[in-house]
Amino acid sequence: MINKIPSFLIAGLWAVFILIASTVGVGMNLPSTMSDIISWDKVAHAFVYFVLAYFLFRGFQKRTSNQKSNIYAFLISAAYGVLMEIIQYSFFPNRYFEFLDILANIVGAIASLGFIYFLITKKSQSYG
Repeated sequence: MINKIPSFLIAGLWAVFILIASTVGVGMNLPSTMSDIISWDKVAHAFVYFVLAYFLFRGFQKRTSNQKSNIYAFLISAAYGVLMEIIQYSFFPNRYFEFLDILANIVGAIASLGFIYFLITKKSQSYG
């Protein structure tokens, strides 16, 4: 079922979900201890940007090479992650700009590209 929905549509809807999740709710203070740096919040950030990069890759993959698709998906995901932090800080008084959130977003996008590389490699090995 999900294969029949265009990947860019899914990526766009996911980006809207990220926008809503990033701008509503109660803001959290900056991490004060090392255990706060590796928290469920950072895992959640990494996960949502993992998904975003994945669907962006799938959308670009139909239009360009895998290498360009990786670059485009990563750059858009990372830029969107930075933009969300700036929007939170600039327009929502109970939300904060956190460099560690940006880092988690980028880690999620990179992990997605690693996952995609693994899938492509595994698929090519099964045919070869």
